[in-house]
Amino acid sequence: MSKALVIAILGTTQTLAWAGSYYIPAILAGRMADDLGVNASTIFVAFSCALLLTAFLGPRVGRAIDQHGGRAVLIASNLVLATGLGVLAMAQGPVMLFLGFGVLGIGMAMGLYDAGFAALARIYGRDARGAITGITLIAGFASTVGWPVTAWMQAEFGWRGACAGWALVMVLLALPLNALLPRGTVRA
Repeated sequence: MSKALVIAILGTTQTLAWAGSYYIPAILAGRMADDLGVNASTIFVAFSCALLLTAFLGPRVGRAIDQHGGRAVLIASNLVLATGLGVLAMAQGPVMLFLGFGVLGIGMAMGLYDAGFAALARIYGRDARGAITGITLIAGFASTVGWPVTAWMQAEFGWRGACAGWALVMVLLALPLNALLPRGTVRA
């Protein structure tokens, strides 16, 4: 597989992963809070806990990529992100809210830039720098894509439907794309 195709695939899956995880509270927090009977700050506390979990798990994810390759970890991240989004979509109170964001935090550790860049380093070694730049440029559009798509899904299906919609995107689009990535080391 050409390096350009790997960049296009991983840039797309990174865009989807960021849009369907990191950026969703910016759009959904108000409606989530109203529906769950909590303050909007509770949503952001839950999200902050997810970010702390992401940081804590980073070294473990790096070791998993070293052992199993980036492709396997990125595929698994799509399943974990979808699960976290599914839990959020079904949340009825603060406990499920924090659980959903916790699972989302695990998925973000496994599937956002750190994991994507480590996967590229495993595939291309020292030649990964250009690919990393390309993916960063593509995925830089995650908020540009994610905010209006999330707002549209919320307007059409509610905040729960938006979470469920992003879960479907992770399983039906991002996961198959990540499955196309090379398994081992490739030299461009």
